[in-house]
Amino acid sequence: MLEMFSFDAAVPLHLFEYGLKRERTEQHWHSFYEIGCCLEGRGSFFIGEETVTVEPGTLMLFPPYEPHIAMAEDEGCRFAFAYFSESLFLPEDRYLLRPFARAATWSEPEWRSHRPSPSERPDTLFAAMLAEYETKPSAYGPFLRSAMLTLAVWLYRAQEARYGRREWRERSDALERLRPALEAVAARFREPFGLREAAEALALSESRTRHLFVEGVGKRFKEYLTFVRVQEAKRLLATSGLSVTDVYLACGFQSAAPFYRSFRQLVGLNPQQYRERYMSRG
Repeated sequence: MLEMFSFDAAVPLHLFEYGLKRERTEQHWHSFYEIGCCLEGRGSFFIGEETVTVEPGTLMLFPPYEPHIAMAEDEGCRFAFAYFSESLFLPEDRYLLRPFARAATWSEPEWRSHRPSPSERPDTLFAAMLAEYETKPSAYGPFLRSAMLTLAVWLYRAQEARYGRREWRERSDALERLRPALEAVAARFREPFGLREAAEALALSESRTRHLFVEGVGKRFKEYLTFVRVQEAKRLLATSGLSVTDVYLACGFQSAAPFYRSFRQLVGLNPQQYRERYMSRG
């Protein structure tokens, strides 16, 4: 997906309120982290093949490159969203991003049952952050960093309570061990790249690497690689005049048939339809 904004100069964060639309469009993804808090109304998020109902107080967490789209079920379904880069946190604090390893949903009752203090209200914290972001008083950057760090701590503790400390550590450790392979995929998906190369990046067997992908990102290796390639194809179709053939070759697909099949499965349209729809929004 095209990123139609840049992060604020003072802090790698973008905050806004958004009213969900009542029509469903194709799923999209971002290259950054995303968290949304439902302020009012009811709606649905479509995450891959999963559908999640949201209502006031629901939190939605998305890691980079996770496909999703939202749709309102009634008028007036509003969300507060925060887009942010991992550079928002100091390196020693980035383990707090582990709750964002996969798309995750927190209903208001779930959140309430796991937070240690009734004062920990995401909607209140989002309201304070939105006010700072919009008015930009002095030292608003440190305020926003501090608020996001607070929210990340709440989520980390709640996630730990949800799964139990041991299982939560195993889940988050799997993602950390997988990170070199994810970085290798991001750097080399345009060339022939397979499970063997991913295993080499991890210094693990192919069998262990296969399991680690499922544990870490919830997708088999081939599914993850195909997803990354299709997202790049969407970007090129929307921003360049390349032919469809040149697009799929530039994204690492070796022939037309698997490209068209994968594109339709993930996007719901063929490449030309996607390009035409995107251009019509122009």
